Parts: sequence; C-alpha cells; structure tokens
Amino acid sequence: MINIFHTADHHLGLRFKNHPEASNKLAQARYVTLEKLVGMANEKNADIFAIAGDLFQSPRIKVGEILECVHAINKFEGNAALILPGNHDYITEDSQLWDRFKKEAGENVLVLDEKEPVDLSEYDLNAMVWPAPCHAKHSAENATGWIDDEEKKPDKIHIGIAHGSIEGVSPDFNQHYFPMTVRELNSSGVDIWLMGHTHITWPEKPGKKDIIFNPGTPEPDGFDCSHEGRAFLHTIDENKLISTEILSTGAYRFRNMMRSLNSESDLEKLLKEFEGNEFNHTILKLDVSGRLEPELYEQWREKRQSIRKAVVELKLDDSELRRKVTEEQIRKEFTDGSFPEQLLSSIPEENEAELQMAYELIKEVQK
Repeated sequence: MINIFHTADHHLGLRFKNHPEASNKLAQARYVTLEKLVGMANEKNADIFAIAGDLFQSPRIKVGEILECVHAINKFEGNAALILPGNHDYITEDSQLWDRFKKEAGENVLVLDEKEPVDLSEYDLNAMVWPAPCHAKHSAENATGWIDDEEKKPDKIHIGIAHGSIEGVSPDFNQHYFPMTVRELNSSGVDIWLMGHTHITWPEKPGKKDIIFNPGTPEPDGFDCSHEGRAFLHTIDENKLISTEILSTGAYRFRNMMRSLNSESDLEKLLKEFEGNEFNHTILKLDVSGRLEPELYEQWREKRQSIRKAVVELKLDDSELRRKVTEEQIRKEFTDGSFPEQLLSSIPEENEAELQMAYELIKEVQK
C-alpha cells in the first residue's frame, strides 16, 4: 500500500497586482500553505509528497523565495517528494531555478525533469514514476506520448505525473497547454495519474474506477476559483485499487456576492452579514443594486465602509443602487415651476421605474 499526498499549482512568486490591498498577504499565504501541506502530509503518514507542476509562478524566482520553498519541502518525513516542472516553471538546459532548487533539496526530494522512468525502490517503495515535465510555457503536444511505448512491470505500482490541459476539463481552446485526453491517459498503462494545471478539483467526487486526478490549486488565486483550496490524499492498495480523500488547504477565499437593497431590513441584513469574523480572510467582489429611500441611501453610503473593514479587500460596485425619487427630493433639487419639476411631479410616485428613469435622464442632461 502506498499513500500519496498530491498537490499542484502553488504558483509561488505570484504578485497579485490586481489586488493591491491584499497582494502581500496573498503572496505570502502561498508559502505558508506549502508548509502547511507538508505538515498535513506528515500527519497523514504519506509515503510520497507529489507536486504536479507550477510550484513556481515563473522560471525567474528570487533566490530567497527558492530557499523558503525548498526548506518547507525538505521537512517532508515520508519516502520521497516528487516535484514536476510545469508550464509556468518549465525546465530548460540552463535553468537557474531548478539548478538552485536541486542544490538545496534533501536526499528524498526528486525533481522530475526528464522523460524517463524513475524507480522508487531505492526509496523503499515498490513503485515506478512516469513523469511528463514541461520544457516550455506553451506546447500543442503533451509530454506523455513516450510513456505509451514503455513496458511496465506488473508487480510494481506505476505512477504517472503530468501537467497540462485535459480535454473536457480544462479550458484550452487554442490547444496551447500540453493538451491531453482522458482516453490517452487511461490507455497509457499507468495505475494512477497525478495531474496539475487546472485550478479546479477534478473529479469533484472521485470514484472507484477513476485513475486521473487533478487537485486544483491549494491556495485560491482569483474570483474564478470558488473552492477553498484543495489537495488529494490517494491510497493505493496491493490490488492497485485507489481511494481518494479531498483535503481543504487554503487560508484565503475569493467570493462573489450580489445583493438587492430596497428597504431598511435589506440594508440591516446585509450589514449584519459582516459583523462576525466570517469574512476576515476574504477578498470580496460585491455587487449591490436596488432602490432606497433617500435617508437609507445616505446610510448605505456611510455604513458601507464597515464592510470594507471586515474583509481583506473589497471590490464594490453599487452603481446600480439608486436613491428613490420622492416629492421632497424633487422640490429640493429643482426650481418650482421649472420643466424638470413639472415633468417629475406629473409622474405618480408609485410608478417608481418611470419616475427613476425620467429623473436620471434629466440629471444626465444637466451634466
């Protein structure tokens, strides 16, 4: 039996320039999460700690960041840590990144930078690894083709590890990211595929017959990442049957929310959502729409700052939230007897949509 802790797409060195308020926290969280995952792997008594590509955001990483990463992985207490270069941290003949990484790595840390089988018997594991490393950022061909022609000893567990898009799973419309199909992976002769590249978890609910696994990023990195950060723990028994546990790993969350405010209770309910600690580690995109009485509208403009304080970063769009047009407001803003005053006063307040449209058109003309 072999236990494999499977992760991918850490993207260490990602700067989060689109999130200026949260960038430093998000960048550092990726290193913290890596160390957390190594600790989890040790607690789970994992034999293998596998990173299926894109450990780093780029082949050009500062030495200090390389050292921080390697020192975390060196703490793995199992038999072997397997590190595959992905399309972001691809391997080249003069790769300073991976040369320095190897120099600092412990004896049980293997960089899988060649398309050749790796026998893990010297690490006390009855397994062979079949790596498909990336040698460029883009490629119309995947790196797994060489595996099909290799004979595999039936008495060993054969582990494939690759990085790239999977047809039907990963968006790759132009076939630029080492595209693979489920069919070719299933027919390669390996017992399990440890995949990386796609930041979502697939399959979402692993079944008994699944052999292809993509954990998703362990630390969320954008609003299109709806999960909390994931990793897999695979157990392969002597009959090569696989059971998989999905692990939650991330520190921060990216959340999208849409709310409609049309009454005092709506406003109170929204503000109450942010009174606790639920959003302390959240980057929030909040879209607010609706119509509020003038007094409530001013309350919103004042109290929305409490939401900003409750999250790591707030991207707020309340351009579709309108101040209700009332008779008092019309008298306050427009001269008695003027065309705007007469026009707006002629529209009953109960015709809210019509009154609002007329008011906004007049204000636009006045600009």
